[in-house]
This record gives sequence, C-alpha cells and structure tokens, in this order.
Amino acid sequence: MRRFFSTFYLLVILILTCQYSEVTAKEFISSASVTNASGKLIFSKDGIKIETDGIAPESDSKSEAVWSIKIQNLSDNSSEIIFSERDNKPVISSSENGFVLSYNDLIFNGKRWDIDLNLIFSNHGEAFSVKGEIKNNVQGWVVVGFTGPVISGIKAELASYPLIMPCGLGQKFTKAPSSKDSINKVSFKGGLAWTYDRANSSFYLKSDYPSRFATMQWCAFAGEKGGLYYGSHDKRHGSKHFKISYKSSDNTLGVAFEHDLVCAPGAKWLIPEQIIYPYKGTWHKGADLYREWFKTSVAFQQIPEWLKNSSGWMLTIMKQQNNEVMWNYADLQGLADISLERGLDIIGLFGWTKGGHDKFYPYYEPDPDMGGKEELEKVLKEIKKKGVRSIIYANGQLIDQNGTDYWEKEGKRISVLKRDGKVDYQKWHKYYDAPARFHGMACLGCNEWYDIMLNLALQANELGADGILYDQLAVTAPKFCYSPDHGHAVPAVVYAEDRYLFLRKISEYMKTINKDFVVMTEGLNDVEMESISMFHGYENGAYVPLIEEFSARLNGSAPTFIFPEMFKYTFPEMITTTRNPAPVNNRLILNYATVYGLRSELETRYAADVRYLKENRIPVPEDYSNVISKPNIDLVTSEDPVAMKIYTREVIDFQRENSGLLWRGVYNDDKDFSIKCNPDAVIAKSFISGNRFGVVVWNTGKGKESFEVNVPGYILEYATEPGRGTVCVSEKLSAESIRLLVWKKDNK
Repeated sequence: MRRFFSTFYLLVILILTCQYSEVTAKEFISSASVTNASGKLIFSKDGIKIETDGIAPESDSKSEAVWSIKIQNLSDNSSEIIFSERDNKPVISSSENGFVLSYNDLIFNGKRWDIDLNLIFSNHGEAFSVKGEIKNNVQGWVVVGFTGPVISGIKAELASYPLIMPCGLGQKFTKAPSSKDSINKVSFKGGLAWTYDRANSSFYLKSDYPSRFATMQWCAFAGEKGGLYYGSHDKRHGSKHFKISYKSSDNTLGVAFEHDLVCAPGAKWLIPEQIIYPYKGTWHKGADLYREWFKTSVAFQQIPEWLKNSSGWMLTIMKQQNNEVMWNYADLQGLADISLERGLDIIGLFGWTKGGHDKFYPYYEPDPDMGGKEELEKVLKEIKKKGVRSIIYANGQLIDQNGTDYWEKEGKRISVLKRDGKVDYQKWHKYYDAPARFHGMACLGCNEWYDIMLNLALQANELGADGILYDQLAVTAPKFCYSPDHGHAVPAVVYAEDRYLFLRKISEYMKTINKDFVVMTEGLNDVEMESISMFHGYENGAYVPLIEEFSARLNGSAPTFIFPEMFKYTFPEMITTTRNPAPVNNRLILNYATVYGLRSELETRYAADVRYLKENRIPVPEDYSNVISKPNIDLVTSEDPVAMKIYTREVIDFQRENSGLLWRGVYNDDKDFSIKCNPDAVIAKSFISGNRFGVVVWNTGKGKESFEVNVPGYILEYATEPGRGTVCVSEKLSAESIRLLVWKKDNK
C-alpha cells in the first residue's frame, strides 16, 4: 500500500512538473512573427513591430501596451478597472497560419482576475489579420471595453504619408502637430482636430464609429507609392473609436481601435477581425480592400429609379419652433415651381406639423391651421404631377419633455439612461420669443419606439409623400444605456447595431407597402447604406469648404483638409446631398457637388428666406433679430439672386444631361487618366459608365486656365459645359467653371 501511494504521488508530481515545464517553456518564447508578401509582423515584449521593404511605412513599438481591457462593476457601475498588456505575459503558441497569444487570469495590481484573452495573428492574403476572444468569468463585473491591437512607433512623415481618416466624406492630414502649431482647430465644419495629451506628452485624434465623425472602419497612412492600411472588418459594425496618436519626441504615430462592448459574467466576446496592410500603390488599394470586405457584410439598398434620377432637394421648414408659419400646405404649389426653376425636384417637409419644427416630438400630425390633412394630401399629389417629389420629416431619436402627454406616459421610460442615472437629452432653442425644448434620446431597441417610427412612415406614405426622413440617425455617436426597463442588458451599447437594425426593419417593411418609398436620414455612415436611399448631408465634406480652404488644399499650405474622395471612391453608389443652410448656392458649391458626384440642396428656414425666394429680396441682419443661432448671411448677400438662380439651373440641367456618368456612373477619382494643368487652381475627377469615361475638370481659380487630359485606350467624343453645351476641348477653362470631357472605349 505504501509503495502504491508513493508511486501515485510520484506520478502526480511528475504530471504537475510536466505541466509547469510546458507552460514555462511556452512563456520562455518571448516573440513570434508572421510573414507575407507585404512584410513581417513581429510580436515581442516591446510590442508590435512591422517590417516592410520601405515602400510602405514600418513601425517599431517602444514598450507600449498592445492591448487593454476595461471592466465595470455591476452593482452600481461606479468602479472601473483597466487591465494592460504591460502587466500580463502571454503564452505564445503557433497556429496554422501565424501565432496565438493566450492570457489566462488577467492581472491587475498583483491580483488575478478570472478573465481570459486570446489574440490570433495570421496572414490575410497580403495583409495581417488580428482577431480573438475575451472570456469573462468574474461575477459582479462586466467587460465594457477593449483596445487593440495598438500599432505604435509608425515611421511615417505625414508630408510623405498623409493620414486619411473617414471623418464625414473624408479628411486628410499632411502635417503633424507641434508645440508651435497644435492644429487643435479646423475652420471647416465637422472636421477632426488634434488634442494634446499632457499625461503622455503626445497628441491624438479620436472619432466614433458609426457616426458622422467616423463613417467607415478604416484609415490609412497613404503615400504616393505605398501606405499602411488599418481597418476593422467587423461584420457587426459595432461601436468603436479611432485613436490616432503622435509623439513629437520621436516623430512617430500610432493607431488603434477602442471597442465598446458588453461581456457579462460567464459570457464571451469575439474580437472582430482587424486588418493591418502594408500595401503598394495608391490609397485606393486600401479602399478597394475595405469595399470588397464590406460587401460580405451588408447588402446595398435598392434605390428606386426616380431617386437615381433626382437632382436634390429644397429643405423647407414650414413652421418654426415659435409657431411662425413660413409655408402653408397650399403654398407648396408655389414652392414646387420655385424649386423647379432651380432644377431641384424634391421638397423636404420639415416643421409640417401642429407643433412646428423641434417641438412636441414624437407627435407628427397635419396642422389644421396650415390647411389640414386633406389639403396636404391634395397638394402632394398635385406637385408630383409637376415632377416634384416630397419627403416628410420625423426626428428618429428625440422625445420632447414638455408640451404633450407622451413624455410622462412613455417617453421618459424609453429614453437612454446614462451611467449616472440621468436621462440623456438634447436641448434645442431657436428663438428668443419661445422657450428652449429639452428632448430625451429614445433607446432605439425599444419596441415602443420602433412602432411609433414605423407608423410615421406608414402615415407619410398614406399622405402621398415619396419617403420619410428620420433626422439625426447617422449623426449621433454610439453610447451606453443603463436602463433596466428596455429589454436589453444593463449596460448595453446603443446607437450602433440597434440603430442600423432598427432602420433595416423599417425600410424592409416599407418596401412591401410601396417599393418606391424611400427612407432618408441625416449624416452619413456606411452600414446604414443597407436601408438609407439618400443621406441628408450634415458631415465634413457635405458642408462645402470655403474657396480659401479649398485653395489651401490645392497649394499644399493646409495641414489638414476635407478629402471627399475617400468615401465617394469607396462607395460610389452612395447618394448624399451637400449641406447648405441657405436659399441660394454659389459657383463653388455647385461645381464642388458636380466634381464629387453629390446632389444639391437649398434650404428655406426663415421668413427672410421665403422673401428671398419669392421676391429676390436680399436679407439684412435685422431680419434674424429673433433668431438665437443666427445664420451666416454672407452667402445670401454676396450673390445676385437672379444670376445664381440661372446658374443653379444650368449646372443641374448639365448634371441631368450627363447623368449616365455623373449620377449613375461610378466615381473613379483620379485613376486611369492623366492631366497637365496648374495644380494650384485645377482639379479633375473621373467617372465610368459602361464603355464611356468622363473627366470633370474644375478651375477653382480667378483666371482662365489651360489643361490637357489623356485617357489611354479611349477616344475623345466631346466636351461640354453648363449653360454652353458643346465646347472646344482645347479652349481655356474660365474662372470658377467646370467642363466635362467624355471618351468612348477604343475597341480596336
């Protein structure tokens, strides 16, 4: 018996020794790598290092954490703990196509927590892939954040490898911040700017996806011959934050995604695949990669023919927040004529209800004092006969806290509850003679809210409108909701997956009612293209830059500038309007929209705007004395109303005549052609449709410009300009003008 127990204990000791030795041996492996045609990715105690042939940027981390995990206590959500890769050593093992980092029982302040992390590094064609899993077995705590993989120490001078970010339609950074020029402000609306982090003596950019500040899940350090792509191929399109860092001390950059998530005790969370791609070629290589992946996750919305052929819209606030009526229902007949005179064939009906604009939401009922339901139905039918479509407004997320019984009856309960237990809200105050309106933000996963929004779409269809706009639903960044009354986990990430599923459900249902009915929203993000037929611009790039800003881009003096090429090339089928909160355009706005394949917008918001449209009366500052956030009237006062009405119509007619390329063709940016021109004044972009190739040349300058375009493999057919028709190709292009050159494929 003694011999038996001795033998048994010896076996146990041997087994434990072998297990300990095996782990020790694996932990002794302090680095691992994966190699492909684009380079080599190495993990070591210093972090992640990327080696390339020098055409794409390299990186060399200096002991910076590759990842971090944030947890939050469930009892009162008051405490947070952040685990760091710097405090945890992995077991490194090889895999079929790379290696795996395994972290078991994460350590914080010397204490082990029952949370496991696995990171899988592998090849993805010519790119590197990182994905993994978090497992939470800690009772009373929920995982709410994961950051990684952090790529730091990127050796990329922004002058040679500009950073392109998916802020709005796109933004490019060509200069790094410094103590002398922190680039902490931008003049163009909706753009990103650098923030100084004193604790780490570095600068950073941060933007939230999906929202107007991060409309796609990829960015790149993009040189002329190569670059570094960093993208999240997350089919859930979950909430995440771009974090771009810059250290002036060693002139290096870093990039990472900070993911918002909820991983409850006993649950697992799959880390979405993230792609790191040192590529050769132009930035279009990264856009092509993202697009091809994106098509595996989202089906694009089937856009009705009438909208494909639409020029844009006249956004019309009929009744304002202070009950001032600008347009009664019967007045829409005249507004339709005004719109058509300018080439616009959609009217957006804002403030069309009894409450007016930004008041009494979510009650949207025809106003008897404006003509009543029957008059509204009648006029929508009549303007459609003229060729003018209509889109009816509803706010997709706001609930007025006063003025109706809905807030106390249901609205407060279904509003987003913040971590501190307070209702999330927005304040809208437009006039001195009317009180501010405070609106709770609806939690979009609540069935009650879905039912209200769907019924509003059904009502719009029954009234004879051609679509509905759910305002703000591609603007707002994701957030956490802590309400226990919404049927979701507590906490829950909202305004992310719940938002696009909410829109998808409404859009799909409405297609069964009326296949030509469209759903719109304000802002922009890629995942909502599965349900949104046209976006109402409210992001960087939809707001057209000033000519000084665009000139600074062309002459290279701007440290950062709008880069609408990024989104438009990645998703050429996307339809969005420009954003112009004024009743008049100028040549810059119209030419810009044409060059980038955007649809046009005019807005009539105030009584002075109505007089401008009806009487050509130019407003004065006193006209807006009752308005709190006064509009910039420089545009309206600087343009001749009659001349600009004519040019607006000429440009839109020009777009329509060439819609096969400009509206229905594929935006091809500056690919597949070359141009000799003055680069400080002239910009050119291409469009492809079947066997035809078009190049829009835009002279942004103050004098005439010569240029020469060459398109290999094509034969020139004609050149045309707005208001002039066919012109001589070699003729100098007038100041502030555009010209379209059209080629046909040479089949020889």
